Amino acid sequence: MTPPLDTLLEGLDATHRRVGVLLAELPAAAWTRAVPATPAWSVAEVVSHLAEGDQAALASIQGRLRQDPSSMPLDSWTAAGVAVHAGEPPESAADALRWHLAALDADSWRARVPWVLGPTAVRTVGQLRLQEAWVHGHDLAEAVGAGFGVDPASLAWMADIAAKVIPGGLSRRGRPHPGAVIRVRLGEVGEWLLGGAVGERPAPGATPDLTIEAEPLAFVLRAAGRSGGQPWRAEGDQALAADVAATLSSVS
Repeated sequence: MTPPLDTLLEGLDATHRRVGVLLAELPAAAWTRAVPATPAWSVAEVVSHLAEGDQAALASIQGRLRQDPSSMPLDSWTAAGVAVHAGEPPESAADALRWHLAALDADSWRARVPWVLGPTAVRTVGQLRLQEAWVHGHDLAEAVGAGFGVDPASLAWMADIAAKVIPGGLSRRGRPHPGAVIRVRLGEVGEWLLGGAVGERPAPGATPDLTIEAEPLAFVLRAAGRSGGQPWRAEGDQALAADVAATLSSVS
């Protein structure tokens, strides 16, 4: 269940503000601390990564991206961006992206632009940037022993990604279940009816082969690789459930 589009900007604003408050309160020594979720990076490098991602997203949406990110390994593209934007505060890049998105009309939100897995709708790029900001904000908070909450709009958009990546994850990792129907229920956030392979869309009302129920934030963190195990209840095809657990990832 995709949330209403107007709440995407609401979530971006809330998450960017939450990250900004966290960074504003960091003591100088904290910037060199390693981040447990991304141990190769310090706090400062994660911050640079966020700035680079927002700048790249804005450049892509505006048609001025110098290199298609899908044309090179993701790790290489990410590392290069971190190096280029080392030391930059993320706030200016985040603000510029959000201000540009706020001025778009309906057709512009549907336009497809270059992104890490190929041409992607602008709305989805914005959604991915929200997820990236919140997840890495959560990582930074964990690294410095701070709390990091989540607002309803951000949680809804991240849950939407976490559910919708299931068919693609099954296919990309060699465990597709063509014709299968998967229902994901994430509490008050909503539910999704998904196919068992990339490109499949079950008919509304189709009988699910597997139903997964979970608390929304727990599911989001599991999909983002920030927790392990299976924080859900799975009813139905247990072989399919095992493959979902093995392939679930909202981080490309």
